[in-house]
Order: sequence, then structure tokens, then C-alpha cells
Amino acid sequence: MLPEARRRALLSHLAQVGNDTIVDLAQRYHVSTMTIRRDLKILQEAGYVTMSHGGAIYNGDSFQQNETHHIERATIYAAEKRAIGKYAAANFVEDDDVLFLDSGTTVRAIIPYLQDRRNLTVASNSIRTIEALHRYLTDSSIVCTGGMLSPTAQTFVGPVAERFFEDFFARKAIVSGVGFTIQTGLADSQMLDTAVKKAMSRSAEATIVVIDSSKIGYTAMAQVLQSPQIRTLVTDDGISESHRRAIIDSGIDLHIAPVKPLEERRG
Repeated sequence: MLPEARRRALLSHLAQVGNDTIVDLAQRYHVSTMTIRRDLKILQEAGYVTMSHGGAIYNGDSFQQNETHHIERATIYAAEKRAIGKYAAANFVEDDDVLFLDSGTTVRAIIPYLQDRRNLTVASNSIRTIEALHRYLTDSSIVCTGGMLSPTAQTFVGPVAERFFEDFFARKAIVSGVGFTIQTGLADSQMLDTAVKKAMSRSAEATIVVIDSSKIGYTAMAQVLQSPQIRTLVTDDGISESHRRAIIDSGIDLHIAPVKPLEERRG
């Protein structure tokens, strides 16, 4: 079983039983306890489980159990998302920063790497993002929008959520999407979430897009940001040379987070 498929199965199992031990999970999926620990760490960083002594506890409730697309988003390209998150945290977030974070799993991958930052103020419309912030950033101010709750995405959307970002200002908005091209900009498939992301960007001094390389060259139904509205784009080293050159030529400040060790990239 491929790692991504195993993590989806693992999360589905935990959603059904609530919790399980690492030893039992390793036996269930015929892998080592070390492999299960790695899988659980990835799922914990995405906000889906909490690791306990010798086991893991599912963080969700029954209405989340059928959200397979969120599970896939959290587990597929997990290494790339972690690399992007680590890079973005190290290079674009400072002590005393004020940030807007959207609901994307790549955006949420930044949060575990912010634990050494002090006096952050972070606002989001995403319950999952807020949960991750609460877990990792005990020394920061966390603000959640109001609005209409989208039960599938677990985000607050609509006029109230959009108006929230009109009343506040951030140094940086960090957003993601399901596709990016130079011609169409950053795009997403959720129209109501898209409107909130636009409001975030309008009220931020700078907008940073974080998106894994598999989504570059593809677009979706709703435009989030035109390319000229994006100051910085962070992706992983799976980006093609043609896409890399096109982004640089457009004037976007492109940053590439290394996923593979240097010796592997050379080989």
C-alpha cells in the first residue's frame, strides 16, 4: 500500500473507532511502528489527529468522516507541503507579525514551524486552521471570523466573514488554492471561500501564495488572485523549469522549498 493510501485508510479507521494504539495500527497495516508514527505525525500536523502516549486520537466528529477530499488534500504531497510550510515560516514570518491564514492544507503546514515566533497575531476563517494555531501557538493571539459555517470545508464564509477582513489589517496574507497559472492567477473551486481569500488579500500589505508544484499549470472555476496581485509564491522543487521561468518572468518573487536532500537532487 502506498503511503498516501495508507494514511487515508488510517484516518478513516480512526474516524470510525475514535482512537487506537500505535502497535495495533502497525499490525493492522503491516508496517513498522516507526512508519505508523511518521504517518500519525503527518496527520497531526494537518490537524486531524492528536498523538498520545502510545497511540492517537481522532480530532473530528461524525460529520467529518465522509470528507475524503480533505483527507486526500492533507496526505497527498505531504512531504512537499511540509517543506513549503517550513520554508515559508523561516523566511516570511517574524516575531510580532500580524497574519491572515486561509483554510488550505498547505497554509496549515506552516503552523507547526511557527512555535518559536513570539507575539504573533493570526486571523483565519477556518476551524481547522484555528485548531492548529491553538495547538501550536500558545504564546500568540488567535482571532476567528464569524460568518456562515460551511459544514464540508469547516470555514466561515459569506458577507460577515468577508467584512471581518475589511475591518482589520495584516502585514501578510498567506493563501493557497487548487491551481495556478500566469494567465489565470491563483484559482480555487470553492466560490464562497474564494471571496473570503480576496478580502484577506485586500487588507494585507503583502500576499504570499503557497502551493505545491503539482497544482502549477492548472486552473479552477473561481479566480482568487490575478498574477499581478501576488508578490511572492512559494512552491517545492518539483516545479518544472518552464513554469519556474514563466513565474520569474512575470515579476513574481518565486521561492522554491527543497524537498529532497541535496545529495539526492544531485544524483
